[in-house]
Amino acid sequence: MKGMEARQRHGCGSALRALAVATALAMGSAIGAQAQEAPGITADAIDLGGVFALSGPVYLVTEDYQKAIQAYFNKINEEGGINGRKIEWQVEDDAYQPARTLAGAKKLVERDDVFMIFGQMGTSTTQAVAPYAEEKQVPFMTVNASPQPPFKYTFGLMAEYPDVMYRVARYLIDELKIKKIGYLYQNDDLGKLGREGIQRALDESSMKLIEDVGFERGAKDFSTQVLRLRDSGAEAVIAMTIAPQTATAIKQADGIGFSPTWATFSVGGTRIMKELVGDKLEGLVYGTEIDSTTTDTPAAKELLGILDKYYPKVKFDWGSAIGYAHAKVVVEALKAAGQNPTRDSMMQAIQRPEGFDVGLMDKVNFDGKHSGASAIRIYRWEGGEAKPVTDWIPTEKK
Repeated sequence: MKGMEARQRHGCGSALRALAVATALAMGSAIGAQAQEAPGITADAIDLGGVFALSGPVYLVTEDYQKAIQAYFNKINEEGGINGRKIEWQVEDDAYQPARTLAGAKKLVERDDVFMIFGQMGTSTTQAVAPYAEEKQVPFMTVNASPQPPFKYTFGLMAEYPDVMYRVARYLIDELKIKKIGYLYQNDDLGKLGREGIQRALDESSMKLIEDVGFERGAKDFSTQVLRLRDSGAEAVIAMTIAPQTATAIKQADGIGFSPTWATFSVGGTRIMKELVGDKLEGLVYGTEIDSTTTDTPAAKELLGILDKYYPKVKFDWGSAIGYAHAKVVVEALKAAGQNPTRDSMMQAIQRPEGFDVGLMDKVNFDGKHSGASAIRIYRWEGGEAKPVTDWIPTEKK
């Protein structure tokens, strides 16, 4: 009898162990199936896809952005990746043309089966991808501010252009006491969004633009526009243009003896502006959400270290700083998305209430909003260097 009881106990134990093993295998299969079901997630890799300019004049800025991101991904991969998976990042060249941006995004999602779209620079190009990401329910992280009204699956790192340009215009009016402001703009979403903020500041001060002149995307000659601005008597010109175009306009204005106070958004802090304009950059005012002027912070030192290791020719400036910050956000979100991330868990991770500390800008937070920057600052070129002229100013929640 005792032997029978022992065999029964042994049989029960074996059955329980078998059940435990079966349960573990079932759970493992479920986890494996979940990993397989999430596009772009394999046993050893996370596939991300970006689409932005790898050619044309905009690449003067996007090159530093791209290489800083890749340098940070290289660092993470050498440290073991994210939960044992290496980050694989492929980028499609859109040449800063919205139609090519959308085509590149479709290729990444439908042919290359990426986990998410990460990496994009440009207002109209971001606008081209956002509805598609919404349709496919694919997380999309762009460096530009989120379109307004926001799309559920689109998250932008930078502050809203109306907010930035409102602060820039207020600085010109309040601190520099400028009464006559002209506006030079790219005739697309970039120019439209900049105008919103500028007009708000002017309305508050019962002022009007003394002149506003636009141009089409890809323009290379601004002689007609700068003549009109000069003849208007503008004391300051706000430019909502990409860096090479802003630089060309400044040089052409100087060539006819027109030297207003120039003002712009974050492109004013890029190395290419200094390289193209030289000492004519003196006095330029710009608003940005990232500090690319201080190199003695822990984040700046880390960025300088990885650039020196992987891309020693790339300098510490706005382009590399914003790329580094963008890379840090997506890496932290991927870590928070779980051992076997899905697009749904990634969406939750991006929007976590505590946000992300990246070190070169105020906290990035997408909790209840789609543009992550929490503050902007005004800078001015003085003595050959860009220097902050305001404290950090909180952004509006959008």
